[in-house]
Amino acid sequence: MHPVLFEVWGYKLPSYSVMMVLGYLLAVAIMFHLTPRGPGPSDPWSAARGEVGLFRAQVWDLFVVMLVSSVIGAKIGHVLFEASGHIGSDGKPIDGVIALLRDDPFHWARLGEGGYVWYGGMIGALGVAVFYFWRRPHLNRWRYADVTCPAMMAGAAIGRIGCFMAGCCHGKPTDLPIGVFMHGQMVHPTQLYDAAIAGLLGVFLFFRFPHRRFDGESIATLLVSYPILRATTEFFRGDHERGALGPLSTSQWLSIPLLLIGVALFMRLGRRSRATGG
Repeated sequence: MHPVLFEVWGYKLPSYSVMMVLGYLLAVAIMFHLTPRGPGPSDPWSAARGEVGLFRAQVWDLFVVMLVSSVIGAKIGHVLFEASGHIGSDGKPIDGVIALLRDDPFHWARLGEGGYVWYGGMIGALGVAVFYFWRRPHLNRWRYADVTCPAMMAGAAIGRIGCFMAGCCHGKPTDLPIGVFMHGQMVHPTQLYDAAIAGLLGVFLFFRFPHRRFDGESIATLLVSYPILRATTEFFRGDHERGALGPLSTSQWLSIPLLLIGVALFMRLGRRSRATGG
């Protein structure tokens, strides 16, 4: 573990914060790479529906909106599922969360401190993006969504490396050679498992982007594949404070509706693409 990158004049720079910033920078670089600077050749498919194509200025607006909402969503997710003491003595998580917020109402607002939940950030970003496009029906929402997918996965991969350096989100004890020494014992490096999954999925979505069969294919692929892979690595997690309900962790429960949404998108958008010949 290397939770502090370096210290200058008594100020400690957390490794996780640095990796999170690098992840966002890589994400916006990928989004810019996949979009033109301004209006280019006509797009008959979008023009037929009165839609506006992708341009960097619009992508930048979307990135800023999703950046803020993902950070806040990840922090709120931490309060709901992972904050220490959120499970009360009677075993009811909601009572523990209420008690936590009563004792520290602005726990969620201290963004500079640790404690972020990936699914909370993802749901926060997607939720705000839905509202963003609902107010702008002329935009090609599914193409925008596809642009964010490889960027999102690249950022997640870098962020998970930050988790590894900070020592959070670790795995269960193991005797396998792949184990790493953390918190006084050899454990599964689940942070690196998740980083590899996100990185490989991001690379696939990046190179697949120009060859998509229909707009929305990337977001559908992400919502189908990532929940399955993430739910699998959750079985190796050993940080019990992340929260669980019955036999599954909170992340595994959240993976189920996201997977179903991904399957529904594949069916709906694929059917529409075949009907329009797009």
